[in-house]
Amino acid sequence: MTSDIEIRTAGAVDQSVEQHLLHLRDLLGQVAPRDPHTRRLGPRRWRLEILAELCTTETFRHVVSWLSSTLIASTGSKRDYADDIRHWAVFLQEEEGIAPFALEDVTPPMVRAYREREERRKSAPRTIKRRMDSLSSLFTFTGWATDRPILNPVTKFDKPRVDPNDLTTATPVLEVDELQALLDQAGSARQMFAAALIYTLAGRVSECCTAGLHQIRHEGDQRKLDLRRKGGKGRVFTLPPRLCALMDQAVGDRTTGLLLLDDRDQPMDRHAVDRLLNRLGQAAGVLPGREVTPHVLRASKLTHMHDEGVPLEEIQRYADHAHVQTTLRYIRQRDDEALKAKHAAAAVAVYDHLLDRFVDNGGTA
Repeated sequence: MTSDIEIRTAGAVDQSVEQHLLHLRDLLGQVAPRDPHTRRLGPRRWRLEILAELCTTETFRHVVSWLSSTLIASTGSKRDYADDIRHWAVFLQEEEGIAPFALEDVTPPMVRAYREREERRKSAPRTIKRRMDSLSSLFTFTGWATDRPILNPVTKFDKPRVDPNDLTTATPVLEVDELQALLDQAGSARQMFAAALIYTLAGRVSECCTAGLHQIRHEGDQRKLDLRRKGGKGRVFTLPPRLCALMDQAVGDRTTGLLLLDDRDQPMDRHAVDRLLNRLGQAAGVLPGREVTPHVLRASKLTHMHDEGVPLEEIQRYADHAHVQTTLRYIRQRDDEALKAKHAAAAVAVYDHLLDRFVDNGGTA
C-alpha cells in the first residue's frame, strides 16, 4: 500500500485495514485526471490514492467508510461517487483556496458558488445536480456513522432544476442498420464478440468486462452465462447458439480467465471497450460528432425491444432496472416522437380538405 494511504489512515495500519484498503483501491480502479488548465489527460492513477492526497486524514476515513458501505451498491456508482468527491476537492482548492479537503470547511455559500461557476461553464444541470447529490450523501452518511450533528451544506434549494423530459443529454441510440454497420467494421472475432455481447444482453460494460469463463454453464445443448449485475445481483442468461459460435472463435482454447480479451490477449476494461466502439463507430460513420459508448449499445437494445412491441415490464426486467421510470428514460424519446407525430397528423386531418386551394394532392405548394 502506498504511504499516502497509510498516512491518511493513521501511523500503524493493521493487516485487516490494509487488506480492506487494497480491496477498495482495486474496486475503485484507476483514472487519468485532466489538467484543469491544459485540459490534457495526465497519467493513470488509483482513485483511492488521489483521494488520500486531496483529503485530510479524518475526511479520508469518512470517504473510505462511505464508499465501502452498502449505501452505494454497484462498483460503477462507487467510482462515480469517488470522482465526484475528487471534483469537489479540486474545486475547493482552486476556487476557495481550501486544501486539503475537509468536510467541516465546506459551507452553503461555497456550494452555491460551485453551482454558479458550473452554470457559467454551461455544465449540464444533471451533472451539477449529481455532484451535489454525491456531496450531500457523504455528509448524510458521515452524520449517521459518527452519530454527531454535522451541517449538510447542500440543500434542495441549491440544486438546479432538472427537467425529467429534457432529452438534450439523453444517450443516443443506434438504429438497427447503424448497429449492423458498426459490427461489420470488426476486424476480429474478439472485437465483434465484445460489442455483440454487450448489445445482446443490454449489459453494463463493467458487468461484461468482469465476467469470467467460469461463469459459463453447460446445460445440455445450451450454454448459460451467470452474470453479476448491478448491486451484486446474479442473473442467468441463455446465450443464443450463434453468439456461442462467435464466443468459441473469440475464446479459442482458453478455459480460464476473463471472457473478454483484446487482440493482444489483454483483459478488456471499460476504457478498452470505449476505444473499440469509438473506432468501429467512426469507421462505420454512425453518430457523427458523438461517441459510441457501451451505454449506447445498452440503450439501443432496449429501444429496439420497445420498437418490436415488447411490453414495458419485460424490458424493465431484461434491463434489470429497479424502477420503471429508469426504463422510460431509454424509450421515452421514441414514445414522444410517435405521440407527437400522431397528434400532428390528427390536427392536419381537421383542416385537410381546406388545403386544396393552396396545396395539391401530393402535399406540395
